[in-house]
Amino acid sequence: MAPYFVSFYPQVPMEENLSVFQPLDVPEVRKLLKEAAGVVIPRYILPSRYETIIKLAKHWFPRLRAKHVYEGKTRQIMLFRELNIRHPESLLFEGSAELLRYLNDEGMPWEYPLVLKGDLGGGGSAVFPIYCQEDVSRHIGKIPSDQPVLLQRWVEHGGKDLRVVTYGQDLAVSYFRVGGGQFYNNVCRGGRMDHDGWPEQQAKGIAASQALCRRAGIDIAGFDLMFPDEGEPVFVEINFNFGRKGLGGFAGHRKYEFEAVRKWRERRLRELSSE
Repeated sequence: MAPYFVSFYPQVPMEENLSVFQPLDVPEVRKLLKEAAGVVIPRYILPSRYETIIKLAKHWFPRLRAKHVYEGKTRQIMLFRELNIRHPESLLFEGSAELLRYLNDEGMPWEYPLVLKGDLGGGGSAVFPIYCQEDVSRHIGKIPSDQPVLLQRWVEHGGKDLRVVTYGQDLAVSYFRVGGGQFYNNVCRGGRMDHDGWPEQQAKGIAASQALCRRAGIDIAGFDLMFPDEGEPVFVEINFNFGRKGLGGFAGHRKYEFEAVRKWRERRLRELSSE
């Protein structure tokens, strides 16, 4: 029988196509998945359903376990520590109350300025510069009290950070977000995109992001990196749900996503032909 692929992703059809809501306890469906050369999965699938599919499939794209396990800035810092990836020095707290108790007992761990972060929230919505003790009191109430909170040492980023978006093993898009001297470089907060500037740093950031993907089992994600010196880039955050403006909008993102699936499919067929 010729190799075939199964897709649960309506926008990426394969030889066999199933609804994302298709029951997985049907014997015919389970057999279809077990014998498929590969399975395409939408990134918005529930973790429990994802785990059921990958227990049946031999190969699949994209890999999503890291997305489900490392949601939130706190867990990402834990991942960086586990893999010995350069990242901002960080203190992690279960909630705002624990942070305030620490500051009351120990004081500030580093010189000002520092960075206060909530665990969730994109576009810099839960990220605050701390220039004095009063800034903590002013911003801490903006972070849900029942969510983890981080305190980080300031990274001198020169008014810019690099966004790298990886699509599979060998496709990546990068661009700098330049904030014009302000704290936030986010495009949604007025930062401008520069796809061509600092090419050596862009190449370095892409290589570092792809290396992290190989080690952490990530196929599609956005990475924020800073370059405070000539050493390795500093990983600030992983964005599993990232903005599309720097990619050419939704159409650009979809183009890269299709290309990543195509490359994965071709690689899988080559593997089968060599067996």
